[in-house]
This record gives sequence, structure tokens and C-alpha cells, in this order.
Amino acid sequence: MDENNVVEVAEEQEVAQETVSGKKPRKPRRKMTPEEREESARKRAERKAQAESMKPVVYVQFEGAEAVIDDLVEAAKADFRKEKKRAQIIEFKLYVKPEERAAYYVINGAYDGKIEF
Repeated sequence: MDENNVVEVAEEQEVAQETVSGKKPRKPRRKMTPEEREESARKRAERKAQAESMKPVVYVQFEGAEAVIDDLVEAAKADFRKEKKRAQIIEFKLYVKPEERAAYYVINGAYDGKIEF
């Protein structure tokens, strides 16, 4: 078998492979240098840390009014701090009642209040 026949057979096998699977076979990846591997690992670690620390922004919408839950939490804590400046917050519950356009909070099971939005 000469070189032209070998190339033709290889091409025929490649075409046959394409028609059977419907896809072209993938080319092998280029080997990465140690520096590229290190950079890639660093980028993956950064993305993973970012994904794990991601905190969603939660909105409450009702009849044209909108409030961000984080803003309500901070407002409730600020309202609590007006009265109890030195008390630590160990437990915090927030009840949002959009029909009243208000949020009620209970801190440490003993202190409660209301904030409007």
C-alpha cells in the first residue's frame, strides 16, 4: 500500500465516523505547561469561591411596591439598636407583610418591632 492509499483510507474512515455519530471526532487537547495548569487551577478556585459566597438579592413586590429583604433586615437592626445599643443579636426573625407595607421583627426572642417600607 502506498502513501496515497493510506491517506485515502484514513479519510474514508473519518467520513464514515462522521456519518455514524453525526459529529466530527475531537482533536486531542494541547498539553498545558505547569504555569498554565497553575493559572487554570487558580482561576477555577476563584470562581468556586465566588460561587460559594454568592448571596442572592431577594425582593418582595406587592401592588407596585418593592422592597429588598437585605434593606429590611438592616433597617430592623438599626431600629433595634436605637433602643438596645449594646445587646448582641443572637436570634433574628423577620416577618414581611406586603399588604400592610410593613415588616415585623423579633430579636433574641424578646424584643419586637415594626418597620415600614
